[in-house]
Parts: sequence; C-alpha cells; structure tokens
Amino acid sequence: MATQAHSLSYAGCNFLRQRLVLSTLSGRPVKIRKIRARDDNPGLRDFEASFIRLLDKITNGSRIEINQTGTTLYYQPGLLYGGSVEHDCSVLRGIGYYLESLLCLAPFMKHPLKIVLRGVTNDQVDPSVSIENKPWCGFCFVSCHNPTCEKKVPYKAQFYYKCILLLLFTLRFRG
Repeated sequence: MATQAHSLSYAGCNFLRQRLVLSTLSGRPVKIRKIRARDDNPGLRDFEASFIRLLDKITNGSRIEINQTGTTLYYQPGLLYGGSVEHDCSVLRGIGYYLESLLCLAPFMKHPLKIVLRGVTNDQVDPSVSIENKPWCGFCFVSCHNPTCEKKVPYKAQFYYKCILLLLFTLRFRG
C-alpha cells in the first residue's frame, strides 16, 4: 500500500462514496482501512468495487490500490476527464447509487460526460432513475453554456440543461 503524508486516512466503510467523490473533487488522496474487517465477509462489496471502476473510467491518471482481502483501499484521484463511457453497474444496487455521485462530479469534468449505465433502474434502497433529475432543477447558480442547446433555456432550467442534459439524457438505461 502506498502511504503519503498528505493523504486523508479513514477507517470503516461508512460514507465510502462520499469520501471518494470529495477526494476526487479536492484532488487529495484517501486511504480507507478496516473496511468491514470484523465482518464474516470482509472487504469491499461488489457494488463498491463497481463504483471504484466507474471512477477510474471517468478520470485520467487515478491510482487505485486494494489489498487482497479488500479491507484497505488507497485512492489517488486523477483529472476528471469525462467523455463517452460505458459501465455495467452491479445488480446489487440501483443505477441511482452511481448516478448520485456522477451528478456531483459532472459539472467539474474537462469534457461533457456521455455515459451508458447498464443495471437495475429501480430498487428499494436507491433513488430511482426517474426522480434523479428533480432535485437539480432548482439550482440556478450555473449559467447555461451548452453549445448543443439550440433553443432558449428558461432561467430555472439553466443548470438542468448544462449538466443533466449532457448526463441524464445521454444515458441509455437498459434494465
């Protein structure tokens, strides 16, 4: 495992997605230890490993190290690159699990994110795909700078068209 003085260190699997997203946005490496270390099935779950693979696909230059048992993760984020990506999500969690984080990362990517996610579109734990765009419609702090958008965009929908149009409406959900 690589250890660096400026990396953040955490123990446990709580807030794993949020820690990785914030690490990616801040550019600071993170080391997470004791991931379900006392569990009968220790280490990362399949859906968490799938999320880490997704982060690797949308970034350029990320370094990810996982020990053999999966109980220690070192993540050094790369540049948020974006572009066209296809990803097969784990069937243990809904696409909303992945989409929540992508919505946080998409505005900061170098290139618009055009992504195809394959997996479960609705489950009991994660938000369904159909309601993912609703909380984002009210934000107006990002101006609409979308060359592919030919029609005039209402002020309240500016953020919606900048990020969600490039992300959600280019997603082709296959269940």
